[in-house]
Amino acid sequence: MRGVVHVLVVSLGCAFFAGAIAVDDLLVGEASPTNVAAYADFNWEYVYRYKGSSSVAVDVHWVLTAAHVADDGGSGALLIEGEMYTQMERVFHPSADVALVRFDKPLPGFYPLYTGRVVRRSGTNPELLMVGWGQTGMVASASFQNGPGGRGVKRWGTNRAEYDGQSVTVDMQGDAGELTTEIFNTSFSLNDTAYEAGGVQYDSGGGVFVKNGGQWKLAGTIILLTGTGPDFSGNFMAETAVYSDWIESVVTDVDTDGDGMPDHFEQVYGGGSDLVASADADGDGQSNVAEWVADTDPLDAESVFVLLGSSLAGEVVFSSVASREYQVQFRTNLVAGDWVETNAWMMGEAGSTTLLVPTNSVQGFRRMRVRIP
Repeated sequence: MRGVVHVLVVSLGCAFFAGAIAVDDLLVGEASPTNVAAYADFNWEYVYRYKGSSSVAVDVHWVLTAAHVADDGGSGALLIEGEMYTQMERVFHPSADVALVRFDKPLPGFYPLYTGRVVRRSGTNPELLMVGWGQTGMVASASFQNGPGGRGVKRWGTNRAEYDGQSVTVDMQGDAGELTTEIFNTSFSLNDTAYEAGGVQYDSGGGVFVKNGGQWKLAGTIILLTGTGPDFSGNFMAETAVYSDWIESVVTDVDTDGDGMPDHFEQVYGGGSDLVASADADGDGQSNVAEWVADTDPLDAESVFVLLGSSLAGEVVFSSVASREYQVQFRTNLVAGDWVETNAWMMGEAGSTTLLVPTNSVQGFRRMRVRIP
């Protein structure tokens, strides 16, 4: 690690973890950044409210958030434009306060990662744009405050990084435990940027963006307030450049041992170690690798790819998820002959899917197939 300075921070309790953006101009900050010419090309729609805090889409199925947020209870479902997205899996970084969460169907969009430095070694540090869902906040000449109330307000603001290449160690409590995260920080000064801001309670997991090559990219994840409450002076952000390789390795489903199951699936359901592909961990008749292909839980016998029955001759009802494709095949002899496709591969629905397939007067047999798109 490059010249890392370890900063020990004692356990502060969840109330002090960074959460909505406190920005000097609230009327601007609570509207989409497109209302300001300098940020008109930034699409803030892919920063989502997650478990009462914040998260940022970084891939078609994955959001990035703070580990201490992903570690919280609750379903973790996202409500996007009136549609429910179901949490399928959480992958925690082995040592830092960052986590990835996978959802059951493609998200509307996501942000590219910024892998450069947020602090320039010469010249002016680039302007950062912060977005999060949190509690309303107030600003003063050189500080910002939590509250009062207004939890779940989406807001943006600007700042600049003061330093990077350092780390902070905090006891996140719960299952997350003590985590050491490489960070950059922002301090609060109304003279720094036009819409000077700080992240307050429940902005944890929110995004910090930098414009690079004409494109807004994710440079950091808000994790911690700094300074003394109730007036805070800045934030710590997990630095994307440090964790980009880990993020890419998870979202691209890397399969190190070549057994058909990605590393993140084995780590989550294998308790941090490999799963045996041919084993049936929950005794539901499906092997672990078959559970991955079907995107079901290998530790839950109730989570299984199965035919649910039908009430009509040409109707097939089966358990399904929105992240997999399905096909029904047919033949008249169970032990001989070719299986005939009755439909093109189609995306499933969350929970179950009903499919009408061609029928004829001949006794026949059907089988269901599932695949990763």
